[in-house]
Amino acid sequence: MPVELFQDIVWEVVKGPLSLSVQAYYNDITQMRLVCRGWTGILEGMPEVWNKLSLCMDERLLDLALSRSVRRPLVITGWLFSSPSLDKLLLHISRWKCLDIVLDEPDVLDRIAMLSVPLLEELRLSLLLPTPPPPRDILPAFDPSAPRLQFVELCNGGIQWAALILSNLRELIILDIEEGVLDVDTFLELLSHSPRLARLRLGYTNLTHSLSPKTRVSLSYLESLELKNLGQGIVKQVVESIDVPTSTKCCFGIALDDYPETSLYEQLEPIGRRLTTLANVSRGTRSTFTLTIDRNGWNFGVSYEGDADQHGTLTTDVEAMPQSVLNVVEYFACQLGQGEPNSLPPILRIVNLGHGETGENDSKLLGKLYDHLPDTDEIQIEDTSPREMERTLNALFPSDPSLRLFPRLSTLTIRDAVHEKWADWLLKRQKRRDRQGGVDPLPLKMLKIEVGSLSAEKVQGLRKLVPNVVLDGVDVK
Repeated sequence: MPVELFQDIVWEVVKGPLSLSVQAYYNDITQMRLVCRGWTGILEGMPEVWNKLSLCMDERLLDLALSRSVRRPLVITGWLFSSPSLDKLLLHISRWKCLDIVLDEPDVLDRIAMLSVPLLEELRLSLLLPTPPPPRDILPAFDPSAPRLQFVELCNGGIQWAALILSNLRELIILDIEEGVLDVDTFLELLSHSPRLARLRLGYTNLTHSLSPKTRVSLSYLESLELKNLGQGIVKQVVESIDVPTSTKCCFGIALDDYPETSLYEQLEPIGRRLTTLANVSRGTRSTFTLTIDRNGWNFGVSYEGDADQHGTLTTDVEAMPQSVLNVVEYFACQLGQGEPNSLPPILRIVNLGHGETGENDSKLLGKLYDHLPDTDEIQIEDTSPREMERTLNALFPSDPSLRLFPRLSTLTIRDAVHEKWADWLLKRQKRRDRQGGVDPLPLKMLKIEVGSLSAEKVQGLRKLVPNVVLDGVDVK
């Protein structure tokens, strides 16, 4: 076997998953070196094998790895504190490529920030400080010293900072920053200095509210935006201050104040405007509007997704009192239904209906959706309780046809039903409707059944109700 091919195989074996600890990584290398002298020689002649280092590793192993890695870029992990290992690594700071560190001595970071790290591309920094020190920069002057920095993740922050200037940044993650440490204006200023940002995630951080944000940011390259758990009214303020393309995938999490100074609709307004924009982009093409009820009844989600990637997905997780669910659903349905009638109305997908504690509200959700989306021709029902499934079917196919919701409905999908009662209800009801002893067909062109189980007898009966019954992943017994 050619040495080059064997080296490729060895590298695939030893590099392991990204989560593999440095100690486990070098244990694997040691085991391979013990096979024979030939393997030992090959491993020692592969600089890329020796570039994964830890601030906590044995000094002799560190010296060996620094020597054998030659001039290869270094990946460094571990706790950052003053030590002989840190002193040795600082001598090779021009080779640092990835830095994944935990910090509990802020003064140590200053030593790094004052030096040049020309190859640094990724920085993961977790700050563990018992009490916040006075306001200061986390990474002062990091732009000229780290011109290649593309990925930054900051967690558990206890340090206040001025806006970072990271002009080449592609991905930014900020999580679990203490209250009072970061304000909206500073965050927006940080974004304004990162115009090529492609992915942005901000969560579990109570940003300090701004009375009137000073900066409006345009992120024309943004592919993914996630804003969750940011404190009352912060998601609204941040969304209103950032311009992103319609292709951006947006995921928001918002806790509604049920006794607010601003109305429920004002709290949801910037997200509603985004939904209206995407609906206009999707007009004339197929899209899906999903409503998911959390099992505790206090959380629910709405999402909107277009076909053929004509725009990014919009997902919003809402935390609210159960009695507010109907109002929120109606608000989003209203935003989706604005404008001229859509020749291809969105598919309605309803998940977990009847599992929460929203009580009688569940049975009214379809009515609210129908009020604003009357031309719907396809509905998907997923993982819905037996009682609510019966209510839903009764609303879609009432005994009095004049009371039927969604009269244009032609395709119904039942997905992941853990019971067969919905099929029993349809078969018995349609049989009762036919006075000649036969079966009255359903006003559908297609019935899709996805995942779950059904008896062969019931499948045969459903085929008499609908001209086209499609089974996908169904266990027919």
